[in-house]
Amino acid sequence: MNYKKLFAFTAMMLFTGIMTANAQQKEIKYSLGVGETSWGTNYNKTETYDVAMQISDPNMAGMKIKSMRIPFNSVEDISNAKAWLSKQLPTIKSGKAGNADIAEVEFTASEGWVNIEFAEPYTLTEEGVYAGYSFKIAQPSDNNPQPVVTTKYTSTNGLIVHTTGKYRTGWHDLYPTAGQLAIELTLTGDDIASDAAAANWLPDLNAKAGVNTPFSFEIINHGYNGISSIDYSIEVNGTITNFHYDLETPVEGVYGRWAEISANIPAIDEKGSYDYTIRVKKVNGVDNPHADMTCGGTLKVYSDVPVHRAVLEEYTGTWCGYCPRGFVGLEEMNRLFPNYFIGVSYHNGDPMEITSDFPSPVAGFPDAWLDRVYQTDAFCGDGNYGEFGIDKAWKERCDVFAPASIEIETQWTDDHTLEAKSYTTFMIGDDDCKYELSYALIADGLSGPTSGWTQSNYYAGEEGWPESMDEFCKGTSKIRGLVFNDVIIARSGKDGIYGSLTAPIVADVVQ
Repeated sequence: MNYKKLFAFTAMMLFTGIMTANAQQKEIKYSLGVGETSWGTNYNKTETYDVAMQISDPNMAGMKIKSMRIPFNSVEDISNAKAWLSKQLPTIKSGKAGNADIAEVEFTASEGWVNIEFAEPYTLTEEGVYAGYSFKIAQPSDNNPQPVVTTKYTSTNGLIVHTTGKYRTGWHDLYPTAGQLAIELTLTGDDIASDAAAANWLPDLNAKAGVNTPFSFEIINHGYNGISSIDYSIEVNGTITNFHYDLETPVEGVYGRWAEISANIPAIDEKGSYDYTIRVKKVNGVDNPHADMTCGGTLKVYSDVPVHRAVLEEYTGTWCGYCPRGFVGLEEMNRLFPNYFIGVSYHNGDPMEITSDFPSPVAGFPDAWLDRVYQTDAFCGDGNYGEFGIDKAWKERCDVFAPASIEIETQWTDDHTLEAKSYTTFMIGDDDCKYELSYALIADGLSGPTSGWTQSNYYAGEEGWPESMDEFCKGTSKIRGLVFNDVIIARSGKDGIYGSLTAPIVADVVQ
């Protein structure tokens, strides 16, 4: 799933709307999550934390923030805590954050959820507000290394931080490397809807002419009854098609709770670029008061949509004690995506090395690149150390439109030479050609009896890794008898072959 939200408030609200003592006032909870993860600086010195999120949905204008709840997994060494609301992030002077311009409430931190009532409810405007809290912590890396409770999802301005240590220079938006801030607000208002929703973040799509285009979009709850079903329309190329969708798991009645809706854009026969729009007309069979909140994207129709098999090139060596995670990462990817994954393992300083002139810059071993444009980790991807995440980074690259399809034929000649011939078809024409072909020969099942084939292993005795790492975590510091796959044993050159593709590029014509 892609969690780039149009709004700075996403999943995991915890409370359905209820009526307050005033019959016209309604109440609903709003939160960025329940707190599956945590974050900290590991500064190892006494430090003051200031953390915030931005609420920027204009549809919340007029609602009032009545109270805030803040979660703590541990409060060891935490003091000087205060919750606050501010129109602007507090100014940083001499490395410290200034006062919030709306409200500040001091409180005593305790494990679990701490409830803070504001003396005067704050009325939200279309400009939004920053909600956050501050505290002082002593020796956090020893006792409470990650004191800020977060969610597993990410969004822009979902976790903005300043500290008097590592992040002393100012406020830093940690998207997309960390989760969102896990706090909960109580909202009240006269006009909180019972059944309301809006589509959020429509992707730009690439489609094959004459074929329906499957995709998914996110539906965001705005009403205290939640969402059990929606009626929506898709408009593209002047044609409006209506749909009904029953949710298998209803969305709770909390503002910002969301669900993913599977949909199809009806086939378009003519190639071209088209705008498409989604409008949510009804929620739970009731007319949607937010039906005017349309969301749109772009649909590009081609003669075909090539499958993008992102290439993962890893850089490793049997002498490298941290490289086993790349070995396991490629094995796992081959198991998970046997018909799509392409792994290329460049070895260094062992019997499988063919060159030290790598096609990508290698800062150290292990290292890895996707499509030679995105540096990552061959096991963890962009996620936390110790967790398998390369599949997510790889999928994101695979979602990037591939401008051409490539098919290949190979045959052995009488003199034991392997000949390869490729057929390249571009989807879009161009007077210029900025592409070149490169060929690589990859071998599986390599092993050897000498010490150069023995894998150094720094993971012996480590805990907390996925089961796929057991061979190394439960093994010794030297692993013998490994069988190496995806090893590059020959290539046409470091870069592409000059002149292998020529201009002009004509759409749908094979080179």
